[in-house]
Parts: sequence; C-alpha cells; structure tokens
Amino acid sequence: MVQVALTVYVDEQEGTTLRAALNERAEQLAISLGLPFLDYEDSKGKGYDFLLRLSGHGLELVLERAAAPGPVRVDFENPTLDYRIRNRVSRQAIARAIGIKPGFHPDVLDATAGLGKDAYLLASCGCRVKLLERNFLVHALLEDGLRRAGLSRDPAILEAVSRMDLSHSSLADFRIRGLAFDVVYLDPMFPARGKSARVKKDMYVLQQYFSDSREKNDEPGMLRDALDIARRRVVVKRPARAGDLGGQIPSFRLTGKSSRFDVYLAGSQLPNSQPADKTF
Repeated sequence: MVQVALTVYVDEQEGTTLRAALNERAEQLAISLGLPFLDYEDSKGKGYDFLLRLSGHGLELVLERAAAPGPVRVDFENPTLDYRIRNRVSRQAIARAIGIKPGFHPDVLDATAGLGKDAYLLASCGCRVKLLERNFLVHALLEDGLRRAGLSRDPAILEAVSRMDLSHSSLADFRIRGLAFDVVYLDPMFPARGKSARVKKDMYVLQQYFSDSREKNDEPGMLRDALDIARRRVVVKRPARAGDLGGQIPSFRLTGKSSRFDVYLAGSQLPNSQPADKTF
C-alpha cells in the first residue's frame, strides 16, 4: 500500500509568518485526510512513497524517488493550459466530441477529473462541469487548485472556475442517486510505460501514485454507469492506439495524432460493428 505523509515546505526567504499560517492549515488538512503530519526535514528517509506538500505555491504531490520529477499541483493559471485554451485545434476537438454547438453548451460530468485540465477547458468553452474525483488525495489537490483560481485577477479564469463544481464521490454513487447529465466525460488513467520524454511530469507522477496504490478502474462497469447517467452521450478520451474502454466499440471516434475521443451515444445499444472514424 502506498505510504503518504503531509508536510510543509517554505523557502528561507518566504519567512516565518507564512510558515506559521501553512502549518496551521496543514495540521487541519492532515486530520481531515487521515495523514501523518511531519516536519519537512524529518520526512526525508522515512520510507514514504509520496509527500503531500503544502507550500506558498499551493498543495503539491511529490514523488519520493531518485531522479523523480518535481512537485505536481493543480494550476489553472499555468501558461501551458492557457495555450491549450487558445489553441483552436484543441478546443475544436474536445468541443466536437462533447457536442458543443453555437447556442448549446451541454452540462458535463467529468467522472475522472484528475488534475482538472480537461474540465477547465470545457468550462472555458462555456459548459457547466461537475468534476467527480473519488481519490481523496487527488480531490484535495483539485480543491486547493480551485480555491487558488478563485482568487485570480484574471476575469477569464474566474469565469471558467465559476462553472466548475467539485464532488468527492464515485460514478456508481451518482448512478445510484439517479443523477443525470447531458454528457459524461471519461479519461481513465492509462497504465504507465516507464518514464520517457513523451510522458508529462504530472501524468508520470499520477501514474506512479495509482500504480502504487493499486486503485484500479472497472472499465466495463464505468462505461455502463456512464451510459445510465448520460442523457446524450458518453465521451471517452484514449491514447490513439489504445483498445476500446471495456472492450466496447463506440458509436464513432474522433482521432488525432496521439489521442482520440470515443463517443457512445446514449439511448442506443453498444454497437458491435466498426464505428465511423473521423479525424481532428
């Protein structure tokens, strides 16, 4: 089982006032998450796989391993994310998959919210997005990122996050409760294939975390629950050459160079024939 501890990291130049404020918040967070709270220096060499680190930049996940990448946090003010929003191809691809049209912005359940990047992109396109994250640690990262984004001075960021609502729950729980959304969006964590230049830092760290925690997705069950909840469609984001989710062939695909969107239309039987394949 993966071992995680909570700690506070403050640069010497940031001062004792910030450290005191972060320590107080970290103590409360450790209690709510059920994690041990350790001094940063004391946390080294104690056998923890990950540190959940509170710093002046926000809540961060740190992989405690030699040559590991740096800390990962939810940051909706990241220039890379801003580029995705302004990139016409990225916007058009996910907008087509979700079914966004002039005058119509479906309400979306992002049932595998992760670090919230796709949810933020959809919210920036005008959709109201319910972010669903069942893992307590990733949920904490998202909650902190949304809190910081709510303090932004950028009107576009404030407008986008106002359309985003986070829930610590599961897709199965939403189905049992009879909740419905126009679109259910799924981006299941794909198994790690080792560290490489093609794997982004945040994805690599999350892959290691979920691999170590042995938390697995029930892909067939996930798709069934999603189809029960979706009024219009289920959209699954996959690596371009990956197999279909749960082995179920979609109604149609939108395929790019490195990834694709598999679309399952609601209210119809899962097709057994080859779907129409479109490109973006």
